[in-house]
Amino acid sequence: MSAPIANTLYGRVSGNVEDGIMVFRGIPYADSVSGPYRFTPPRPPKAWSGVKDASHFGPTAPQLGHAEAGGSAPQSEEAALRAKAFGELIHDMAGDEPAQGEDCLVLNVWTNSTDCSRSRAVMVWIHGGAFETGSGSWPLYDGKALAARDDAIVVTLNHRLGPLGFLDLRDYDPACSASGNLGMLDIIQALQWIQDNIVFFGGDPNKVMVFGSSGGASKISTLMAMPAAEGLVHRAAMMSGPYIRARSEDYAKRISEHLIERLGIGDNPVAALREIPWDTLLKEVKQLSVPIDAGLASAASPEAFMPMQPVLHPEILPQHPMDPVASPHGPDIPVMIGSTKDDMKMMMLTMPWFNTIDDAGLEGFARATFGELFQEFLDAYREAYPDANPTELACQFVTDRVMWSGSIDWAERRLKAEGAPVYFYRFDYETPVMDGLLGATHGGDIPFAMNNYACTKIAGQRPEHAVMGQQMSDAFVAFAHTGIPQTPAIRDWPAYTLEDRATMLLDVECRVTADPMKRLRELYARARGS
Repeated sequence: MSAPIANTLYGRVSGNVEDGIMVFRGIPYADSVSGPYRFTPPRPPKAWSGVKDASHFGPTAPQLGHAEAGGSAPQSEEAALRAKAFGELIHDMAGDEPAQGEDCLVLNVWTNSTDCSRSRAVMVWIHGGAFETGSGSWPLYDGKALAARDDAIVVTLNHRLGPLGFLDLRDYDPACSASGNLGMLDIIQALQWIQDNIVFFGGDPNKVMVFGSSGGASKISTLMAMPAAEGLVHRAAMMSGPYIRARSEDYAKRISEHLIERLGIGDNPVAALREIPWDTLLKEVKQLSVPIDAGLASAASPEAFMPMQPVLHPEILPQHPMDPVASPHGPDIPVMIGSTKDDMKMMMLTMPWFNTIDDAGLEGFARATFGELFQEFLDAYREAYPDANPTELACQFVTDRVMWSGSIDWAERRLKAEGAPVYFYRFDYETPVMDGLLGATHGGDIPFAMNNYACTKIAGQRPEHAVMGQQMSDAFVAFAHTGIPQTPAIRDWPAYTLEDRATMLLDVECRVTADPMKRLRELYARARGS
């Protein structure tokens, strides 16, 4: 079969046919952001003549490798073995990524047809990685299965990460006034490209859903607080990444000052920063933070372990996404939000207390995490998980505080703004990998939402995979089309309300329950002062 060709406003592109699906990779959605354009906003791509080869993924955004960007060093031989096994899973999810390069503003499209006579929802995957790592080229995000339905197409994209995407330099150069939010502006540029060009790939520009996990969900929360994103997104699905607060301007300024001091470039620092190799810049910025797993376990502020993230800006990001109340932007976007039952357990594998903590240690952990409410939390957790050992309970503390309770907090603040409906879920389907240690793990819902569980080892082998993949992907596609995640298999998924707090428990047998873990939810609300 000859290579498929599609039009764009900037020129024609040629892709591949894989398993009957047309795939176009590495399409530029913006012009160069390297050299003199480092730390400046994205610009539309230049037009080209002829047919551009779009058969291979484009450059991966500059980032540290998984080992360099990872968590704390293992403290024992057992912890080292766990870290090694988990690292192998991460590498499998990422695959053999393309070479890194600053001119990484590219996107990829999976479509069954370029005929636009029928409506195909556009499902735009925003990759995770805590604003520092990740890529739209990961096998985990392969869009062939969803595109094969012929009622949806999939888009993944790359954008600037770390200091190239989020280092705030506005005080040093007027041309860098947007520098603290460049990675987010890249995503908006990609969404604008989609709005203008996706019809040439058979997509409906009036049905654009952004969905993402972890850092990807945090980016989606940020998008919905950005005036420039209004009208570009029609649905949003946030998976394990409730993002309440962006960086404050003062904190962003201190990070920039510390970095410039470390590098010794006080005179004309922006010019000097444009000359520094990006790998050096990434390593220097990494020295400004604590390891992410230790930060999560200690209940540290995200600013301590994620120094590079979106920053408040009077025009670009006028207020925090959800603090003190929901941003007024994007109120008409229906939202699906949730987490996985054992979300943060994977992040705790290298903690020195994993598999060694006893009851006394758990009490100390509870004191550090919950303060004066520690005994009430301990009693509630022991009641909710009567068979759990201290390690499992400690991991559950982190999971619930960061992801489950955080997602509830996000959803309820959004509800109080009286906008479009919110649909809430918890993913309970466990992976058998690592002898079942990870449970219903962080990111474990991704292969089933995209129905591509065979692309990655993180899902493991279970006979129920086909059922799980079909019913979850059906719900996500239905949501992309209608803003309601109901399907023949999931017929009753009511919107979340403050009255009944309906939560869909996603498993082989999906079911709705009202206000699960009510006692713990109320304790977390008390701890937040809400």
